[in-house]
Amino acid sequence: MTFIALDDEPLALVLIERLAREAPDWQLLRTFTDAAAAAEYLGRNTVDLLITDINMPDISGLEFVRQLPDERPLVIFLTAYKDHALEGFELDVVDYLVKPVAPARFQRALAKAGEWLRLREPAPAGPAPEDHFFVFSEYQEIRITTADIRYIEGMGDYVKIHLAGSPRPVVTLGRLKHMADRLRDHGFQRIHRSYLINLARVDAKQKSRVRIGEDWLPVGETYAAALHKVWED
Repeated sequence: MTFIALDDEPLALVLIERLAREAPDWQLLRTFTDAAAAAEYLGRNTVDLLITDINMPDISGLEFVRQLPDERPLVIFLTAYKDHALEGFELDVVDYLVKPVAPARFQRALAKAGEWLRLREPAPAGPAPEDHFFVFSEYQEIRITTADIRYIEGMGDYVKIHLAGSPRPVVTLGRLKHMADRLRDHGFQRIHRSYLINLARVDAKQKSRVRIGEDWLPVGETYAAALHKVWED
C-alpha cells in the first residue's frame, strides 16, 4: 500500500518519513511542501493514501481534499489544530491526527487506512453471472440482488445502492469504479463519474440524461458515446 505526504513544514515531513519506516505494509512514495506539486503527482499516479496538513499558506488541506476528483486516495489529516476535526470527518477522511503525534497513534491510523482499502477492494470476478452479492452496511451484511439494483451513486469512498422497492438506498464503503468493474458484464453501464446504472431499469432516455423510475440521472460527456453505442448494439 502506498501513500504520499503534504506539509509546508519540512520537519513534519522528516517525522513522517521516520514513522513510515516502522510501517512495513506501507510505502511512502513522495513528500511535498507544495500543494500544486502534490496535486500534479496525484493526477499522474495511483496512490492509496494521502496524509496532509490543514493549515498551509497557499491552500488549506481541507480545500485541497475538496478539489480532488471523486477517485481520490484515502485521506488522513495530520495537523497542529484540533478545531477542524468535525469539518475533516465530514470529508470522509480515515483519521484526524494532532501534532505532535505519537508513533503508536500514527501506526493505528495507517492500520485503519489499510482496513478501509481491504474493504473497498472489488471481489474477484467469477465465470458465472453474479445474481447477488453482500455488502456491509449499518453493522450487518446485506444481500444485494443484482437485478433489483436500479442505479448506484458514488460518493467518494462510499456508494449508495438504489434498489427497486426500497425507499432508502443501501450505503456501503466502496468505490463506484469497483462496482462498475464488478457489474460490467451483468447489464450495468457507467454514465457519469457519479452514476452506474442498470440498463434494464431505464424507463426513458435523452441525449444528456436518462430516467429510472422518477429519477433523472445526468449522462457525462466522457461516457455518452459508450452509452449510446451500447444502445445501438
